[in-house]
Amino acid sequence: MPAPISSLHSSQDEERAKLAILVNTLSPARVPLFNGLASCFDLLVLHGGNESNRDSWHDIERSISGASVKKAWGWQIRLTRRLNGRSFDHRYLHITPGYIWHLVLFRPDVVVANEMGLRTLIALAYGTLFRKPVWVWWGGTAHTERGIGTAKQLMRRLIVNWANHWISYGQSSTEYLERLGARRTNIVEIQNSVDERRFAPREKTAEPFLQRPVVLHVGQFTPRKGIGPLLRAAAALQSEGHQFSLVLVGSGPERFGAQGLARELRLQHVYFEAPRDPADMPSVYRSADMLVFPTLEDVWGLVANEAVLIGLPVLCSKYAGCARELFTDESIFDPGNPEEFVAKLRVAISGKLPRPDASRLRSTPQLLRILVTALRSSLPARAVAFTDRQSDIAP
Repeated sequence: MPAPISSLHSSQDEERAKLAILVNTLSPARVPLFNGLASCFDLLVLHGGNESNRDSWHDIERSISGASVKKAWGWQIRLTRRLNGRSFDHRYLHITPGYIWHLVLFRPDVVVANEMGLRTLIALAYGTLFRKPVWVWWGGTAHTERGIGTAKQLMRRLIVNWANHWISYGQSSTEYLERLGARRTNIVEIQNSVDERRFAPREKTAEPFLQRPVVLHVGQFTPRKGIGPLLRAAAALQSEGHQFSLVLVGSGPERFGAQGLARELRLQHVYFEAPRDPADMPSVYRSADMLVFPTLEDVWGLVANEAVLIGLPVLCSKYAGCARELFTDESIFDPGNPEEFVAKLRVAISGKLPRPDASRLRSTPQLLRILVTALRSSLPARAVAFTDRQSDIAP
């Protein structure tokens, strides 16, 4: 049984345990978790700076209350990942030695480091030197890790042999960690989450698109997101006589290429929309009749969470880390199989795609209970005392 939520908040009259969280960049989806953790710990959030491909993310630092948020000194190197000889995705390598200075200055009692890279090695070195617990927050799956090089494989093995505490995004990332040699008893399994308060189901908003149903895609325009297969599947159905609107929201290096492919395929009622501020996204989902998430590789897929919270049917790629946790077989497909894609999309636009089961999602308060309980369990008893005072975590 999880600890009662009222027992998680530390008394303001007592010295709270210090928690440092190391991430590559600040994500708006993590803000509710950070705010909740700040109510239980003296929290420092360290990041490596904004990435240029996140043009709709801004002022995130101001949204994190009760915590100290600092950009650590370092560099970002843009990398192009290639698969089968072609550009697959743009990623950013963060080399941020400034984490060392902030950790030594802050002296946290417990550290959480995101992913398995240099920042995690820095965190583990700090934990070893000062005898403090370090948690590695990991989301990679066997599918997303299938093409990594030798250097990354060696780093993964080093970190797995070094770290004793793990937080995984979900079942698929837990399974991968176990394959690497992490003990299941050392893994706390949660989910990726969004601020569910913004996505409560409401009445549909007025829809400017003329042809219904409206098929929505939200995400960056990169080959990894499967937009090409989506456009081809949509064209195949329109050639059969099916009528619907296809709305694609986002930006990225493949946007103009996707627009050119849509013209080449003679797609009708297709709309390319600019990325929206995260606060505006609920109205975008409410304007649609379904979400199609055709990713070829995603450790989770927060757009699926957002659609589920709205109550929108979702057609989800099998290559999304969230697929099996959030959806049944009727809603899962292989975007690399054109015939299956067309067949599943045909069912979706006919209105036969099942509504999502929101009970499969863990809420932010539930995730905070799990995280706070786990982090507390790794601390020595003298590090922090907790009381039965009412917590700010409660929804």
